[in-house]
Amino acid sequence: MGPIIAITIPKISLPAEELFHIGPVKITNSNLMMLIVMVALVVFFALATRKLAVVPGRRQAFVESAIEGLLGFTTSTAGDRHLARRIFPLIATLFIFILVANYSGLLPGIGSIYIHKDVPVTGTTVATMSAADKAKENIQQLPDGTFVAKDEKVPLFRSPNADLNMTLGMALIVVVLVQVMGVRSHGLGGYLKELATPAFLTPIHIIGELSRVISLSFRLFGNIFGGEVLVTVMYALTYLIIPTVFLGLEVFFGAIQALLFSVLTIIYISLAVGGHGEAQVEAHEGELAESGAHLG
Repeated sequence: MGPIIAITIPKISLPAEELFHIGPVKITNSNLMMLIVMVALVVFFALATRKLAVVPGRRQAFVESAIEGLLGFTTSTAGDRHLARRIFPLIATLFIFILVANYSGLLPGIGSIYIHKDVPVTGTTVATMSAADKAKENIQQLPDGTFVAKDEKVPLFRSPNADLNMTLGMALIVVVLVQVMGVRSHGLGGYLKELATPAFLTPIHIIGELSRVISLSFRLFGNIFGGEVLVTVMYALTYLIIPTVFLGLEVFFGAIQALLFSVLTIIYISLAVGGHGEAQVEAHEGELAESGAHLG
């Protein structure tokens, strides 16, 4: 993106930017932030539960209140105390990680601390650029025939959930676990019978199961990535006052998105275990999609 009234808006990259390699593994700025969030959560809960006491201190009391609140929320949503306790570790992990990951993107320095490195550019992109654009972007061809943008500014940190790979990975875990729990509850035959009733709707049922991956991953990614882009652009245009308003909204939307992801996970598992059929799944999804549209 270019200058607007003498104000340069930072470049917005849809995929996470690569920072370095560890062997064959590519590490992006979202991967780095994900590791920081995970380490921070492990250290926090390790310190909070290191010296458990009958009369809890502040940190222990905070953790216990959070856990009790999440367990009550899971139980009321699932409608089955036994099932809620079985899936509570998953739900608590998802909610806490998504919430902290969403908020990590609002910290000072996220998206504004840069490193300089050569960034690969596809041949298709270069083919559509004029010579002036290539010179402006400092795009050069390497001896092996590939192209790079020399000395590009790459953000060192990026919110984990502003990367589709992160949200897609969590969505795949949830959807696979839903199928496993459905098979364990009803047996393979009972699960396949549920999926194939009535027979002519079997393809639609399968598509519905697969569409949950897209629903979970794109909803979270779109809201977090879009919110960060909005805050970045508003800060570039207006600096302090107006972006502060949007930061406040992002705090609210970050919590809502963590809540929606967790609620949908509970509903999917509850319906798979209870075998209530596709109609009720669609009803629940419709209600949550409508509430999500109003809130975020």
